[in-house]
Amino acid sequence: MVTLSIAEELESNVFTGQLPAEVRRTLADIAEEQTHHEGATLFREGDAVSCLSLIISGHVALDMLVPAQGQQRILTLGPGEILAWSAVLGDGVATATCIATENCRLCAWPAEALLELCEKNHDIGYAVMKALAQAVSRRLVVTRLQLLDLYPEH
Repeated sequence: MVTLSIAEELESNVFTGQLPAEVRRTLADIAEEQTHHEGATLFREGDAVSCLSLIISGHVALDMLVPAQGQQRILTLGPGEILAWSAVLGDGVATATCIATENCRLCAWPAEALLELCEKNHDIGYAVMKALAQAVSRRLVVTRLQLLDLYPEH
């Protein structure tokens, strides 16, 4: 199996593919590659998260603690989807527990470096935040649909 570099992965990825080539190259420069084995917990609900991550390969599940129901799987994510967006858009606290459901490869951007880049170069900042807003919007729709299954009418 041929493994592409992070820069090559960013060219064809749903999240970054629509970004200008210059922006993708700059993002690749500050990215860190991560790998996680099946069953690994990437972060826990309530933990501080310091990186925005993009799934390159593999799948992860997001679980939340639901009152009176315990830990519930709310979403499964795969290639092209983002993790831990609260590191750059929120308060830096994970809103769910993330578990690798198979071996996975991630592109992770340290939030501090990504935010600094966006502040220094507003063209890059606009492109990144626009892509992030679109990704969060898609996630919201998918989560709503999944919650309809989680809380069926009686």
